Amino acid sequence: MDAYSKPPLRVLHVVRQYPPSVGGLEEYVRQLVEKQSSSSRVTVLTLDRLFGTSRKLKKVQRVNRAIVVRVRYVGFSRFFIPFLSPKLLRRYDLIHLHSLDQFTDLISIYRRLGVPPLIVTSHGLFFHTHKFDKAKNFYFKTISRVTLSQVKKIFAVSRNDQRKLEEIGIQSEVLPNPVEPFPWLYSGGHHLIYWGRIAENKSVDRLIPFFAHLIRADSKRKLFIVGPGTAGDMERLNVSIRAAKLTGNIHCLGYLDRAELQALIKDCGFTVSASQYEGYGLVQVEGMSAGLLPVMQKNSAFEEIFERSATGLLLDFSDPEISAERFLQWEKTQNIRDRERARRFALGCAWPPAAARIEATYQDVLAGKV
Repeated sequence: MDAYSKPPLRVLHVVRQYPPSVGGLEEYVRQLVEKQSSSSRVTVLTLDRLFGTSRKLKKVQRVNRAIVVRVRYVGFSRFFIPFLSPKLLRRYDLIHLHSLDQFTDLISIYRRLGVPPLIVTSHGLFFHTHKFDKAKNFYFKTISRVTLSQVKKIFAVSRNDQRKLEEIGIQSEVLPNPVEPFPWLYSGGHHLIYWGRIAENKSVDRLIPFFAHLIRADSKRKLFIVGPGTAGDMERLNVSIRAAKLTGNIHCLGYLDRAELQALIKDCGFTVSASQYEGYGLVQVEGMSAGLLPVMQKNSAFEEIFERSATGLLLDFSDPEISAERFLQWEKTQNIRDRERARRFALGCAWPPAAARIEATYQDVLAGKV
């Protein structure tokens, strides 16, 4: 570094779970860290155990060009208290917090103790299920409102998140989650694929009766279910598949790496999700990049993707028979131009413009322009 060059920016990303945990939030942060590590000194702060496990992970670990620091905590996925000193936070020029949780609450308090400026990306906030709605709304309107008042800039991953934040008087900028596009993989297949976390709010079990009606029209059609879940969630899903006598058509494959996933996508024509709530819908856009068309539960995030992309089908999977009929009718109207349009939309959601916008915001915050 010569006398006139600026030292690299020291950025701390804070996220409750990080690889080896698997999920949309973890993948987003991993990809952003990878993009930024070539020009900044990037550290990730996360918890020292994966939720639902007791095994401790390494306290400090280099992953590619970034450092991962893990801290102890008590609690569980919905509410945890991390053991975190403000001294650690003062080493950085800027802190980028991912989602709205107790990490964000605690670090916003430390803002008064001289920690660096804060940026938040919403990632769906914490309204992923309707459980404890009254408690969540009270928390959001009180504690979260105070927390976010200490933040210099907030990126909302969807207009839905932006509207939710406006309810408590918090302004944000919409910056949809970018994707790492797949190559064009569609090769005429008509199978369906779900990939993502196997969890209650994803309502993967609703796909089973829907698919049972679909195969009456084509007994050779398959549904692939890909993604991690707890042992209990996976067992319940497999029990439901066996009870429906669909083990020959529905394949629950667990976690696959990207190369394995690409090989499977080549046999498919559609992504499918019955998720009751999504912060954005990253998987659906990733699928579009490969030439797949999205079949989605009607929720606010998926409605937004549907409107922006003019692609796909919205259904109510609580009525599997009607949903299957609508899918079969719609499928007949789709052609290669629809798939090409889906891919064009997805490529417009790739990382370069999003990463540039985030970097420009960092500089504005540090220059006092925000």
